[in-house]
Amino acid sequence: MPEPLATSPLWLQHSGLPQWLNDEVHKNAWLVFKTVVEIDCLRNAKPDSIEIPPSEIAKFCGLEPKSVMRILEGLRKKKCLALFLPDHPDETALIEIKTPLPTPRLITEVLDEFPFNCQESGTQYRYAIVDTVPEKVISAGKRELQRVVDLYLNTIGFKMNTFILDELRLLCQRFEPEDVEKAFTRAAKNDIRSLGWVAKELYRVNKKRSKPATAPEEP
Repeated sequence: MPEPLATSPLWLQHSGLPQWLNDEVHKNAWLVFKTVVEIDCLRNAKPDSIEIPPSEIAKFCGLEPKSVMRILEGLRKKKCLALFLPDHPDETALIEIKTPLPTPRLITEVLDEFPFNCQESGTQYRYAIVDTVPEKVISAGKRELQRVVDLYLNTIGFKMNTFILDELRLLCQRFEPEDVEKAFTRAAKNDIRSLGWVAKELYRVNKKRSKPATAPEEP
């Protein structure tokens, strides 16, 4: 079997995004962002969240883990990523590339250039346009997210912004609603006001549940 190959949407390299990220975020921002894109393309048929420790991204990029953590935070501030960043680079981060992705040049401008002008009219360009989602699915997702937001406000605190909302949405998408509610309940019971703790608890429970059952020893 041939080695799996990670690919990156070519239109991004013509969009002005590489230079813009390096100028506005960090000199290695495009390297980190492109690596996240490649991982997403490798793991997901359509854009979706990925779970990966920042230290692993650092290995792929040849950078220090703490530097990658800062770059990921910078990419979030530029609204290129939705992100749940752990306290330590060896812990799992939840990362999602924003769609539509903000780029210096519009997709319509990019499509006028080679090699895109030879593509069929129905070609879809990853991260350029949001896929159409049925209204019922949207409504159900909004109800689940609102429930998680209420749990956050009642347990963690009243501070709310777009970054925190993205974090809650990622947790809502990744874990079962019952597990999320139980994690917030445990946090409240122990007077813990940390969303990071809630995420660690969710991963702990999920990891424990996924372990194969141990066969009983023979007498």
